[in-house]
Amino acid sequence: MFTYPNTNFSNKSFNLPKSFNWSNFLDKTSKTLNVINQAIPIVYQVKPIINNAKTMLKIANTINSDTLPNKNTTQEEKKEVTTSSNKPIFYL
Repeated sequence: MFTYPNTNFSNKSFNLPKSFNWSNFLDKTSKTLNVINQAIPIVYQVKPIINNAKTMLKIANTINSDTLPNKNTTQEEKKEVTTSSNKPIFYL
């Protein structure tokens, strides 16, 4: 036969504290609030670094991309550039 577990609902089975300790509660709450007060300025200092890192990644992806914007220069502009200086001009 199948036996069912003991379902005795007493304080011993739940392991409930018999009394609430306000001093312990307030001490742990104070420690938690101190950690939060120290973490908030760190979050405000790190947030711009993360935003800048995202921007830097976008710039790096743009630089590393294979497609370059095409500059449509007319023949007149090329002649004007070549006649205005005697230095060599390299077109990429």
